[in-house]
Amino acid sequence: MATEGGPQRSPGDSAQLSKKGWKISIFVLAMASLVTAIDLTIISVALPTVEKDLSLSPAAGQWVVNAYLISFTVLLIPGGMFGDRFGQIRGLYIGLVIFSIGSLMCGLAADETLIIGGRAVQGLGAAILMPCIQALVTRVAPEGKTGTAFGVYAAVSAVGLAVGPLLGGALVAYVNWRWIFFINPVLLLPLLVLVHLYLRAAGEGVDKEKKRLVTWKMLRRPSLRAGLWLIFFVRLPLIWIFVYAGIYFQSVLGFTPFMTGVAMLPGIAGIAIGGLLAGRLKDKIGWRIPTVIGFLGVAGCLILLGFALEWESYLAFLIPMFILGIAVNMATTPVNVQAITDADALERGMISGTMTVASQSGNTLGSIVLGAITNSLALAGITATAGYSASQIYAQVQHPSDSTTLPSSALEEGQQAFADGMATASFIGAAIILVALLLAWALKMFKDPGKPPANARTSVAEPAADPSAA
Repeated sequence: MATEGGPQRSPGDSAQLSKKGWKISIFVLAMASLVTAIDLTIISVALPTVEKDLSLSPAAGQWVVNAYLISFTVLLIPGGMFGDRFGQIRGLYIGLVIFSIGSLMCGLAADETLIIGGRAVQGLGAAILMPCIQALVTRVAPEGKTGTAFGVYAAVSAVGLAVGPLLGGALVAYVNWRWIFFINPVLLLPLLVLVHLYLRAAGEGVDKEKKRLVTWKMLRRPSLRAGLWLIFFVRLPLIWIFVYAGIYFQSVLGFTPFMTGVAMLPGIAGIAIGGLLAGRLKDKIGWRIPTVIGFLGVAGCLILLGFALEWESYLAFLIPMFILGIAVNMATTPVNVQAITDADALERGMISGTMTVASQSGNTLGSIVLGAITNSLALAGITATAGYSASQIYAQVQHPSDSTTLPSSALEEGQQAFADGMATASFIGAAIILVALLLAWALKMFKDPGKPPANARTSVAEPAADPSAA
């Protein structure tokens, strides 16, 4: 039976792991998540070079981003169901291998078909990995440390969002853009060994009889409803701001790909601090206050970034980028932990998959919608100059490394229109987040979630040997 006031534990949980074992396990899970997170944003700096090298149209280039996001989002719930039915450790193994295969496809691509297909395969691997990872984090953490463990995991894995542009910029500038994909198997395959050594003691978490679809009874939990709603909306601007900031820094501010990656570094410190702070605050004061603070912080950052885009000054980016990293984790980590740990332990793979679907759906929809708004506003703001069309000017803005015969006045016009379009989209994103928070409050999504399920089962699977013997 579940204990009052805390998540239900089971024989397969961290009681079977040594103090060293559970900490190393969290690190291994975070590193696996780190690589998948990097691939959400590593393309932001490399995309202009990839498009030029493979002769991709801007539309095809956008699909290099969206193929990963859409595949990841659509397959997350089946990925969580796979882990619940066949084992979360097995899910880690399979997800790591599939993600590596997709990365090799992208790195070897000679045309748009293979690179877009490879990105979709990467999304499949990530969709299996992520729900298994999140369910395991909640299972291997000791009593009273779930929020802290999830905060550490979130801090490490979320750093990938900021590391992606830096790593991508360095590889494009000093090696080759193909290594933004080839590097994944190099990093992921050693994790297979660490998973075998440390995580097998946590048990597979298998339940072949339980239904693994979100039911109305589950949705009656305020924490789950709030989590799905809040995480979806707060993630809307995240991938959009990374992808378009990569273009902005190179085109408008004249940065090289490597300098662009360095320019995004302030977000790394904020992301790491936000994950650690959010996890600890959740353990101490609950999930509601950190979540509200995080939402207000994200909205405020988008407003500040909107002005910074108009000013065309990198220095004006530093503070909002730092705060954005803190605020996103504040808004997502506590409610994510609460929704997963409120569930029956044997539902956690499916619940974590569903929560991640909300997160990635927000990423995907935000990338598509805010990207479309930015593009349409930029094109609308460009007028033909010296016989050149608006589309030709805008294409040069998006591919600053290409040689051009366009006059400088036409390029300056295009750059200003692009900055204005991004600024307006940023203000729109802030408004959406504030409205979502107000509606969540009005719909009473911040109610006390109450006790964990009274009928929660106490067994997951027979654990393997103690990890200290591994």
